Amino acid sequence: MGGLGLVMDGQPPPTSPTQPPPPVAPPAPQPAAPGASAAPPRQHPKETIKDTLVSIIIAFVLAFVFRGFVVEAFVIPTGSMAPTLMGAHMRFRAPESGMSWPVGPWYPAPGMPNEYKPIQGQSPDGPIVVHDPMTGQRIEQANVRRRSGDRILVLKFLFGVFEPRRYDVVVFKNPTDPRINFIKRLVGLPGEEIALVDGDVFTRPASAAQGTENPWAEPGWTIARKPHRVQQAVWQEVFDSRYAPLNPRRDGRLWYHTPWVAPSDPNLWDIEGQRIYTYRGTGPTTLEWDAQRPRYSERGAPWMRIDEFWQIDDRYPYNEDAGPTGTLSWMTRFPVSDVRLRAGIEPAADGLVAAAVVAARGHEFKAVFDRGAKTVTIRMREALGTGSAQSESAGSWRDLASAPLPASALAPGRVTDAEFWHVDQSLQVWIDGTRIAYAEYDWTPTQRIAHATGHELSELMSQQGYRGNVLADGALYRPARVRWEFQPAAGVGGAGGAGAAGGASLALHRVGLDRDLFYQPGVYRDMGEAPALATNPASTARLSGDEYFCLGDNSPASQDGRLWGDPDPWVARQLWEDRGLEPKAGVVPRELLIGKAFFVYFPSLHRDGAVPVPDFGRLRFIW
Repeated sequence: MGGLGLVMDGQPPPTSPTQPPPPVAPPAPQPAAPGASAAPPRQHPKETIKDTLVSIIIAFVLAFVFRGFVVEAFVIPTGSMAPTLMGAHMRFRAPESGMSWPVGPWYPAPGMPNEYKPIQGQSPDGPIVVHDPMTGQRIEQANVRRRSGDRILVLKFLFGVFEPRRYDVVVFKNPTDPRINFIKRLVGLPGEEIALVDGDVFTRPASAAQGTENPWAEPGWTIARKPHRVQQAVWQEVFDSRYAPLNPRRDGRLWYHTPWVAPSDPNLWDIEGQRIYTYRGTGPTTLEWDAQRPRYSERGAPWMRIDEFWQIDDRYPYNEDAGPTGTLSWMTRFPVSDVRLRAGIEPAADGLVAAAVVAARGHEFKAVFDRGAKTVTIRMREALGTGSAQSESAGSWRDLASAPLPASALAPGRVTDAEFWHVDQSLQVWIDGTRIAYAEYDWTPTQRIAHATGHELSELMSQQGYRGNVLADGALYRPARVRWEFQPAAGVGGAGGAGAAGGASLALHRVGLDRDLFYQPGVYRDMGEAPALATNPASTARLSGDEYFCLGDNSPASQDGRLWGDPDPWVARQLWEDRGLEPKAGVVPRELLIGKAFFVYFPSLHRDGAVPVPDFGRLRFIW
């Protein structure tokens, strides 16, 4: 007997076992017999009300679980993190420069048109006076709409999976009133001692404490440097030449003065009123920041005149007093030495040597960009004298780092974006958005105070009795000075410079200066003028294994760990006393942490027109 034959759909089997069967055509539809009914369509089970309710309940459960344990949305009400994150605020735009910036919400007090006070939830209906941060132009505007704060997403801390990190922006319950949520930057971790010195954060293991009267003089301290993503996010813009006014003259007189000057050869530089600075000389030249140049002047009462200068300090345009003169005089300011110089450098010929210099804390720090040698070098030297009397003819330079200059950098006719960072006791050179060279110098808190003020810490501590916190005097600190130095290629004239603006030998685009956050020292006004937490050796913050220390980016106007009072009685009992511990002011226990803010998903609304429009241009990750 042979193999079994297969019969498929009434078709005969193939005639030869070696040939494949012919393709089978689908059967033709057959007409229904007369009187026969068509086959019923396939039925799907109907969804009952019970099934719908179960689906809704599951969706709600998942949503609440996700909100409770993974991600939650919050709205920022106040400006303690401004301008990194915006609470309720007003926004202004200068007509001459195009600069747009936020200002904290203000309104005229009822019956007192010349008195202004901050408030949340109410729009100003009287005239408000502010000043353009880039030009000093007076802006007077009425009926300024109040904008809501940023809406953010917060990733809940899943302890055991990941831990909070230094410089995270965190949301937590206020230890003095746990009904209120706070958002701050986390700067102190469990098991550390924290010292805020000249605006920067220093840490050491709490186990290293020796119990002396001056813990800042003990060993083990290191500066807590910010990651570069965080640093990029917190630079505070002081000046940018892109915002030079379109009409710098009024009635034939120059009303706007840039803070940059060329003291040795002003006639060879074209700077005033320009957005691109050009140099038409052939020899070495210097461009310096003039902190004594006026930014603007205002007259209030007949006996009061307010003069603003281009000081490099911790001024925040957000904090401008929107009173009749729009001043910032009510806040203490401190000189800031952690700065970033930046410029787009366009030489006309090959061989340019450029240098960015920061003179601060009794030293000079320099980044040299040498097109001829194709190198970038970071240098440092000690200066002579103190304060404004520092000598630039001090000792020899010490090279800290060197790196190859990118091949295209400082090429003729090409704009090279060069940056020099002096921040957190580090020196960095960035070219076209890439870090090229890096160096550090390590000072202890006592060394930092000595260099920043010109006085030994022990000497200052002996004067503390009548001031509460001698380090809270802004006039104590030396101001920083910055400059650019240029040596054009030999033989380059001002007439044939190819590529440089207007035939100049050198053109500078986007000339700017930024400053770092500065965590101010202070005093407890209602506690006998005691030093604010972590801002003085007598008030060094000490964190246990479950405590964190948090500060606001808007340091002059932030109610944060430096100045909190005693914790809420319930919090004190639950998180300290029941564990046999002494309650602490100014710290955040682990149990009060909610999570890390990571994204602004819905910025404040534009309300300038009839229909509010979300400001989607400010959607951003939070660093």
